[in-house]
Amino acid sequence: MFNEIDLIDLLEREHREIEAIAQQLDSVDDADEIRMLYLQIADALRTHEAIEQQVLFPAFAELIDDDDSTLEARVGEHHEVDTLLMEMGYFDSDDFAFLKRASALLLDLEGHFAREEETVFGLMRDQTTPEQRRELGRQALAIKVAAAVF
Repeated sequence: MFNEIDLIDLLEREHREIEAIAQQLDSVDDADEIRMLYLQIADALRTHEAIEQQVLFPAFAELIDDDDSTLEARVGEHHEVDTLLMEMGYFDSDDFAFLKRASALLLDLEGHFAREEETVFGLMRDQTTPEQRRELGRQALAIKVAAAVF
């Protein structure tokens, strides 16, 4: 059924989709194409982060101890990525400043995805049931649908 997806499976799929867009950058030389790919990454991240902020992170927070800094670290990584994307918007795609931030963005995303999958996703799989993750997946799909409308 369309609205039956495990939240973690959905988020991991989105990680792979964003990584696939990022890999296309290796074969593109045109500044307009480069900017277009980064806009695709930014759009995908906007919805992805909304799902994590509104669905994943609250559920994760219920599973961890108050002194666990994992959630704070992942949220901090989101802010770093968002800052880089915002800064990239100020420059032309062939500008050195844009390319420098773009390179940092790709490295940050790669590391963030790996850490998030290992720490947050791993714990979510270990400490929630498939039905709980499907319920969270339904909530995530509602966010995706709302984002697509706007």
